[in-house]
Amino acid sequence: MQTRGLSISVFILLSCFALLSLEAKEWQENDRVLVKSKGKIYPAIIVEVQDAGYLVSYDGYADSYNEVVKKSDVTPMKEIAGIEYIKTIPGKTVKINGSLKAGKIIKDLSWAERSDIACWPGIRNVEFKGNHVFYWIDIPERAITRITVTPKNGKRINIYGYSFDGRNIPPLKYGLQRCEASHPTWIGQPDFTKPPEPQSIEFSTVTRRDVIAIAVAGAKDVLDGEYELAIEIQD
Repeated sequence: MQTRGLSISVFILLSCFALLSLEAKEWQENDRVLVKSKGKIYPAIIVEVQDAGYLVSYDGYADSYNEVVKKSDVTPMKEIAGIEYIKTIPGKTVKINGSLKAGKIIKDLSWAERSDIACWPGIRNVEFKGNHVFYWIDIPERAITRITVTPKNGKRINIYGYSFDGRNIPPLKYGLQRCEASHPTWIGQPDFTKPPEPQSIEFSTVTRRDVIAIAVAGAKDVLDGEYELAIEIQD
């Protein structure tokens, strides 16, 4: 009787696994995934859906390493704590709404003016002393990506973006390939009574796709405020 009961349990488990396999997610172009290849797991992007599986592009590898993998070797990407992934669409603009209430203050901003980062000069730190909300995106090769934050309720909200390796969230400890920031321009002292305006940064790629982190940041004492974030990719 015990053997029969065990056999029934195993049968039920195998049946459930088979059902889950049949209901496995069908991935689409530009989806971010994890891929099992040669016994290891790699983060990747779906380049093309084929009958034999998926053509994938691995993070940090040239296109010559692109390969077709079996559908069963593709699993969902892992979430990264403290930063939200936004799926981008080449040739289109993706828009999301956000709030600085979801962010946090980055107390140490000294990294931003280091020569191996060069995001903004230290005198402009006042524009980034409020809450920061982080996102990350994929940028395809041979594209121009324009990222714009538009404040919704009169709060002074700025933006910066930089090369992202899946780990480097401010305060940054090592150099970057690139970093861009946008905030109101001023000489002497900032005028915080001026109405806020949209702020934009831009990145371009040539032969390789890239991964970019985006920070929407309040100016000094700006800890809340609604905004729209628009990501336009011109391919």
